[in-house]
Amino acid sequence: MPEFLLEIGVEEMPASWLPGLTEQMRQRFTELAQASLLVPEPVQSFSTPRRLVVTGQVAARQADCEEKVWGPAAKLAKDAAGNWSKAAEGFAKKSGVPVDQLQQAAKDAAAPNDPYLFFIRKTTGREAREVLSSTVIPPLLRALTFPKRMNWDAMLIDERRGDLPFGRPIRWIVALLDGEVVLVTIHDKQAGARKPIVTSGAETRGHRFLPRGRSSEKVKVTSWSDYRARLQERCVTVDPGERERAIRDQLAKGGATNVQDFGLLEEWKHLVEWPTVVFGRIPDEFRKLPTEVLQTVLVHHQRYIPLGEGEHVTRFAALTNADRAAEAEIVRGMERVVTARLRDGAFFFAEDMKRPLSDRVRDLSGVTLHQGLGTYAEKAERMAGLVDTMGEGLGILTKGERETAREAARLAKADLTTLMVREFPELQGVMGGIYLRAQGHPQANVAEAVRWHYHPVSIEEGSAPARVFSGGDATVFGAVSLADKLDTLAGYFGLGLVPTGSSDPYGLRRAAQGAVRVLLDFWQTDETERRPSLRKLVVATVAGYGGKLKRPEADVVRDLETFLLERLRYVFTARGFAGDEVEAVLGAREPDALDDPRETWKRLQALHRVRLEATEDFEALAVAFKRAKNIIGDRPPAEVDTGLLQEGAERDLHDAVSELQPPPPGSGRQGGGVDGGYESRLRSLSSLRGPVDRFFDDVLVMAEDPRLRANRLSLLSQALSLFYRIADISKLGG
Repeated sequence: MPEFLLEIGVEEMPASWLPGLTEQMRQRFTELAQASLLVPEPVQSFSTPRRLVVTGQVAARQADCEEKVWGPAAKLAKDAAGNWSKAAEGFAKKSGVPVDQLQQAAKDAAAPNDPYLFFIRKTTGREAREVLSSTVIPPLLRALTFPKRMNWDAMLIDERRGDLPFGRPIRWIVALLDGEVVLVTIHDKQAGARKPIVTSGAETRGHRFLPRGRSSEKVKVTSWSDYRARLQERCVTVDPGERERAIRDQLAKGGATNVQDFGLLEEWKHLVEWPTVVFGRIPDEFRKLPTEVLQTVLVHHQRYIPLGEGEHVTRFAALTNADRAAEAEIVRGMERVVTARLRDGAFFFAEDMKRPLSDRVRDLSGVTLHQGLGTYAEKAERMAGLVDTMGEGLGILTKGERETAREAARLAKADLTTLMVREFPELQGVMGGIYLRAQGHPQANVAEAVRWHYHPVSIEEGSAPARVFSGGDATVFGAVSLADKLDTLAGYFGLGLVPTGSSDPYGLRRAAQGAVRVLLDFWQTDETERRPSLRKLVVATVAGYGGKLKRPEADVVRDLETFLLERLRYVFTARGFAGDEVEAVLGAREPDALDDPRETWKRLQALHRVRLEATEDFEALAVAFKRAKNIIGDRPPAEVDTGLLQEGAERDLHDAVSELQPPPPGSGRQGGGVDGGYESRLRSLSSLRGPVDRFFDDVLVMAEDPRLRANRLSLLSQALSLFYRIADISKLGG
């Protein structure tokens, strides 16, 4: 099969665009080539800041094809005299065939006696070069989506004959099929066909700045392998994977192995066409600055990777797009910028340390949270009040935990008034914890709770700050983090600023996911009476605003509960659980998911494990219970009259259900363990498959006798209720 190569050369694009555009090039080309009957082989796509590339093999020409074109029903084809009707003649004329060449056949196999008129349209396949030029490349250029598109006075003269907005102006196009040019032309919008501004060819460009790139020279290529080799000679590595390997090799040669790259390697490989890594040093005078300050300056502001031994940052690695010959001068310039930034940081740190962080709490009255939500001083008071409610009202914190968490909540936002956080807002929370430790706060867990209270920001189990806290300290952190996030959610929902579509300017989805994760991963207690109810916490949080919200409290509570349930669903699904498993546990009762998210999490894990071990039994049981649920609807469980059990199958089911009823509280027979006993209980409940199947096979549920019918419905309802304490298994299997 012929080899196809397409390169779109553009003005430089942001690194963040390239991963998505690379995948779009592969996917869109594959779809268009398939739709055009060119049968593409597995397609590869690549990108650099200045080019988007796709290559693969396609058919040399389209296959010839035949298709049936259907017309009116055959009964309408002729009149009573046997002459062709106007409907038949009109169809033939429109189709360009003589009316006597029309055929008849059943259009639908389900209606074999209802024929329609049709004719066979034969289409001769076109050459691949023609198809690519007209029906693949132009639609591909139009189909690419960008975070931002620009109009650059260009148009395509294709079937749409319209403007061609693009992410950046297109400067050249390479389009080759087995070394021969596939013609594509982009025209000036004003002059139209009279003035082409980009015409495809076989010539690409090298690196824009490096001497070896010889950017002023056009480079003729004949194939994909030739294209890669010639660009490599001119300092362009087309494959992002190869660029990443080159970066890692250079880091290793510079003594930087197993480094924490803060996600910069992913950015770096898309940032330049010919990666060159250089290394700079941190002046000794700044090495006593908190590591977090050094990392923020280097990573967030300069996009450099911090390097050093242990927690001490002594140097940095940076990416350049310049010639290695100028390395010394480049590094000196980078070090000057870093030194200036760090000198500012050292000054801010020294000035902030002159005043205890606790003294800054009163300054929060001058920092506005949001118009309508008051100041950060008011927010800190609400957070502390919610912590008190967790301890005294809801009883989910011990007295010691409540006092510690209250102090942390009071201090959590104080660092917003510091010079350091004003200059480096990425450090909010972090600097509060650092200042509390440096100023000798007597409770280390208060400093840690303040430092981490903006977390968790990732939904992944085990991500930060999972390894920081344990036991009661984790619960203290969780209380402060939860108070912050729920207060934010209640406030913005109370103003009607609810996320819509992809718009979430206040980060409320992230806050909700963080709140969910606190309850799933950090609330360190398995005592039933101390398990936090998200539903009760929402009510308490909204009440904490004291009627100052614009919307009615009941509406805010309802909408916020719905939002948090959706985020809980999202977290479970993102952690790899099947959608039907998630829906099953969210459909459980006693308690529901918002009453006890932590127990819901345990139920989900147990359901997943048991289902994997006994897939066939569980799926069959789910089908049976779906049938039972459809029969009984929302009928609540009721007592079964054993005297009305006539059939052996219904007596067997009653015996099985009775045996599996949960023990009464205080009997000493409740399930326990890390998973709450759910896994062993689900295995026991799996034994219901046989009795349930026999019940449906042998027993007429909807008996004519109303007493028998009601009794059998009650029996089914009791069987369902056993599972409802863990999951609504009727939702399994779709």
